[in-house]
Amino acid sequence: MQILPYTEDLEAAVRSFNKRLREKGETHWRFPESHRPQFPKVDSRVPYQEYFLAVHAGVVRGGYLLTHNRFVLRGEEAAVACGPHYNVSEGLVDRAYAMVGVILTQDAVRRQPLMYALGLGGLEEPLAKLLVAMGWVTVPVSFYFRVVSSTSFFRNITYLRKHPDKRVVIDLLYYSGLGFLGVQLAQTRLRSVKNSKRASVVDCFGTWADEIWEKCRFRYSFIGLRNSSLLNAFYPPQNSQFIRLRVSTGSHDVGWAVVLDSQMQAHRQFGNMRVGSIVDCLAAPEDAVYVLHCATEFLQRRGVAVVITNQLSSDWGSALLANGYIKGPTNFFLAMSPKLADRLQPFKDHMAHIHMNRGDGGSPAVLPLLPTTLKTNSKSETAQGTNQELQSSTR
Repeated sequence: MQILPYTEDLEAAVRSFNKRLREKGETHWRFPESHRPQFPKVDSRVPYQEYFLAVHAGVVRGGYLLTHNRFVLRGEEAAVACGPHYNVSEGLVDRAYAMVGVILTQDAVRRQPLMYALGLGGLEEPLAKLLVAMGWVTVPVSFYFRVVSSTSFFRNITYLRKHPDKRVVIDLLYYSGLGFLGVQLAQTRLRSVKNSKRASVVDCFGTWADEIWEKCRFRYSFIGLRNSSLLNAFYPPQNSQFIRLRVSTGSHDVGWAVVLDSQMQAHRQFGNMRVGSIVDCLAAPEDAVYVLHCATEFLQRRGVAVVITNQLSSDWGSALLANGYIKGPTNFFLAMSPKLADRLQPFKDHMAHIHMNRGDGGSPAVLPLLPTTLKTNSKSETAQGTNQELQSSTR
């Protein structure tokens, strides 16, 4: 078994690999059939990505993707990779190749010992179990939600309605009005946030974002590069799916947020709900409450039924609670390689100050909250926003 860079001459072998997976009943996982990553390596620019394939006798048996970036790790800059993305092997359908996933992960860590994986889908998933067995440290990235329309929420919250007993309770809350009252009571804290900051929609990130990055970069124990160059790569100006909010007071910039306004369709958790999501954000810890307040109000004015986000930092978690968010169950996890976790020792002290959310997933392809086909309400010239729907199929 060789681990080789993914080159154009191997694309046909990857197509054959995907075909075998499909023919043997694997309907979820596929490996990209183009050898060109979203962020190719160009000089010392970050981010950049690399594909690698497990090849045996000329036949592709698996592969993975690494996304390389710069992080500030306890006050020092360090090269860190997110991955292994698309860690797919023929072991999914043939036990003869059960060790390929292990070989791929070991190879990835040899190439970049400072590595993290984000998402995982829960600790019961095969990749999560593999990483834990290899000594990786896992931390839940907390899920928070704020209900804007209790009517739409209780009608569409598929996650709760799929269980018969819970469905009866949800219907009782909905038809009795108790759900509305309960939501209002749980979220009254939003009114206590007195905010003089304002959010303006911008087409791209400029030098003002660089100034925020310089102000914030050493305020967290572990944080990925968020200068204007990287942000415009992850959230390209030509992609109107992402709404970029610049939060300021007068001439002073406080922070920013990247949000989505998505109309779900038969979603496995949100049904047909219109969902607002805060996928990335940055501010000094003491200003997080104001950035979240502005982002929440912006999405509320656009007419979403619920606003959701995943945040690891305890400062951002406290800011969410102060804005009336409720902490819910999560299947979104951060897993850190042993050497990366060692750099954050004592881990208990530094974990609370890791700034990590879905924007750290390696590329916009992993940003959407859950795999689904959705309509994205993306036009955002004003804070109120007029809605233009465009079809977007997300992995």
